Amino acid sequence: MYKQESIRHRQVRVSTIPLFPRYVFVRADANAKETIHTIRSTTGVSRLIKVGDQPSEIKADVIDQVRVLEANHLQHTERYFRTDDAVLITDGLYQGLKAVYQMDDGMARAVVLLNLLQHPTRLTIDKAFLKKSS
Repeated sequence: MYKQESIRHRQVRVSTIPLFPRYVFVRADANAKETIHTIRSTTGVSRLIKVGDQPSEIKADVIDQVRVLEANHLQHTERYFRTDDAVLITDGLYQGLKAVYQMDDGMARAVVLLNLLQHPTRLTIDKAFLKKSS
Protein backbone atom coordinates (compact mmCIF):
# COMPACT_ATOMS: atom_id res chain seq x y z
CA MET A 1 0.00 0.00 0.00
CA TYR A 2 1.10 3.56 -0.58
CA LYS A 3 -0.42 7.01 -0.10
CA GLN A 4 -1.86 9.05 -2.96
CA GLU A 5 -3.20 12.60 -2.83
CA SER A 6 -5.90 13.78 -5.19
CA ILE A 7 -7.99 16.90 -5.54
CA ARG A 8 -11.70 16.91 -6.24
CA HIS A 9 -14.14 19.76 -5.79
CA ARG A 10 -11.33 21.81 -4.21
CA GLN A 11 -10.87 19.20 -1.49
CA VAL A 12 -7.62 17.30 -0.93
CA ARG A 13 -8.17 13.59 -0.50
CA VAL A 14 -5.45 11.21 0.70
CA SER A 15 -6.09 7.57 -0.07
CA THR A 16 -4.17 4.34 0.32
CA ILE A 17 -3.50 2.45 -2.91
CA PRO A 18 -2.42 -1.22 -3.18
CA LEU A 19 1.25 -1.74 -4.00
CA PHE A 20 0.36 -4.76 -6.19
CA PRO A 21 -3.11 -4.03 -7.55
CA ARG A 22 -5.03 -7.04 -8.92
CA TYR A 23 -2.50 -9.49 -7.46
CA VAL A 24 -3.59 -12.20 -5.05
CA PHE A 25 -0.97 -14.04 -3.05
CA VAL A 26 -2.15 -17.52 -2.10
CA ARG A 27 -0.72 -19.66 0.67
CA ALA A 28 -0.85 -23.15 -0.80
CA ASP A 29 -0.27 -26.55 0.68
CA ALA A 30 0.87 -29.79 -0.97
CA ASN A 31 -2.64 -30.43 -2.38
CA ALA A 32 -2.82 -27.04 -4.11
CA LYS A 33 -1.43 -28.38 -7.39
CA GLU A 34 -4.47 -30.62 -7.77
CA THR A 35 -6.92 -27.76 -7.07
CA ILE A 36 -5.16 -24.96 -8.97
CA HIS A 37 -8.11 -24.83 -11.38
CA THR A 38 -10.21 -23.37 -8.52
CA ILE A 39 -7.92 -20.34 -8.33
CA ARG A 40 -7.80 -19.94 -12.11
CA SER A 41 -11.60 -20.02 -12.38
CA THR A 42 -12.12 -17.42 -9.63
CA THR A 43 -13.84 -14.25 -10.84
CA GLY A 44 -11.26 -11.53 -11.51
CA VAL A 45 -8.31 -13.91 -11.95
CA SER A 46 -7.01 -13.62 -15.49
CA ARG A 47 -3.93 -15.80 -15.21
CA LEU A 48 -1.30 -17.15 -12.85
CA ILE A 49 2.32 -16.09 -12.84
CA LYS A 50 4.23 -19.21 -13.84
CA VAL A 51 7.70 -20.48 -14.49
CA GLY A 52 7.16 -23.00 -17.25
CA ASP A 53 4.05 -24.99 -16.32
CA GLN A 54 4.41 -24.40 -12.57
CA PRO A 55 2.94 -21.43 -10.67
CA SER A 56 5.67 -19.18 -9.26
CA GLU A 57 6.45 -19.62 -5.62
CA ILE A 58 7.18 -16.70 -3.34
CA LYS A 59 8.62 -17.62 0.02
CA ALA A 60 6.70 -16.45 3.09
CA ASP A 61 9.85 -14.59 4.23
CA VAL A 62 9.69 -12.39 1.11
CA ILE A 63 6.02 -11.55 1.69
CA ASP A 64 6.81 -10.72 5.33
CA GLN A 65 9.71 -8.47 4.25
CA VAL A 66 7.46 -6.60 1.79
CA ARG A 67 4.89 -6.09 4.56
CA VAL A 68 7.55 -4.71 6.93
CA LEU A 69 8.97 -2.38 4.26
CA GLU A 70 5.47 -1.23 3.41
CA ALA A 71 4.60 -0.51 7.04
CA ASN A 72 7.89 1.34 7.64
CA HIS A 73 7.66 3.51 4.54
CA LEU A 74 3.93 4.16 4.23
CA GLN A 75 4.18 7.41 6.15
CA HIS A 76 7.64 8.37 4.87
CA THR A 77 7.14 8.63 1.12
CA GLU A 78 9.16 11.49 -0.31
CA ARG A 79 7.87 13.36 -3.28
CA TYR A 80 9.94 14.64 -6.11
CA PHE A 81 7.86 17.82 -6.39
CA ARG A 82 6.83 19.80 -3.32
CA THR A 83 4.18 22.49 -2.96
CA ASP A 84 5.43 25.86 -4.28
CA ASP A 85 8.36 24.33 -6.25
CA ALA A 86 9.16 26.22 -9.44
CA VAL A 87 8.67 23.89 -12.42
CA LEU A 88 9.17 24.12 -16.16
CA ILE A 89 6.64 22.58 -18.54
CA THR A 90 8.66 20.56 -21.04
CA ASP A 91 6.00 19.33 -23.47
CA GLY A 92 2.49 19.95 -24.74
CA LEU A 93 0.56 23.15 -25.34
CA TYR A 94 2.28 25.04 -22.49
CA GLN A 95 5.82 23.86 -23.32
CA GLY A 96 8.51 26.30 -22.16
CA LEU A 97 6.35 28.07 -19.57
CA LYS A 98 7.27 28.24 -15.91
CA ALA A 99 4.70 27.31 -13.29
CA VAL A 100 4.40 26.70 -9.56
CA TYR A 101 3.71 23.14 -8.43
CA GLN A 102 0.67 22.83 -6.16
CA MET A 103 -0.08 19.13 -5.61
CA ASP A 104 -0.45 15.67 -7.12
CA ASP A 105 -3.72 14.89 -8.84
CA GLY A 106 -3.51 11.14 -9.11
CA MET A 107 -0.55 8.96 -10.05
CA ALA A 108 0.51 10.65 -13.28
CA ARG A 109 -0.92 14.17 -13.07
CA ALA A 110 -0.22 17.32 -11.06
CA VAL A 111 -1.90 20.65 -10.41
CA VAL A 112 0.27 23.69 -11.18
CA LEU A 113 -0.31 27.44 -11.21
CA LEU A 114 0.50 29.32 -14.40
CA ASN A 115 0.69 33.10 -14.60
CA LEU A 116 -1.44 33.80 -17.68
CA LEU A 117 -2.17 37.46 -18.49
CA GLN A 118 -1.18 38.52 -14.97
CA HIS A 119 -3.66 36.06 -13.50
CA PRO A 120 -2.75 32.83 -11.64
CA THR A 121 -4.45 29.96 -13.46
CA ARG A 122 -4.71 26.36 -12.23
CA LEU A 123 -3.73 23.69 -14.71
CA THR A 124 -3.78 19.90 -14.36
CA ILE A 125 -0.92 18.42 -16.36
CA ASP A 126 0.94 15.16 -16.85
CA LYS A 127 3.85 15.00 -14.36
CA ALA A 128 6.06 13.65 -17.15
CA PHE A 129 5.82 17.13 -18.74
CA LEU A 130 7.32 18.83 -15.65
CA LYS A 131 10.86 19.32 -14.47
CA LYS A 132 12.21 21.28 -11.53
CA SER A 133 13.23 24.81 -12.35
CA SER A 134 15.27 27.40 -10.47
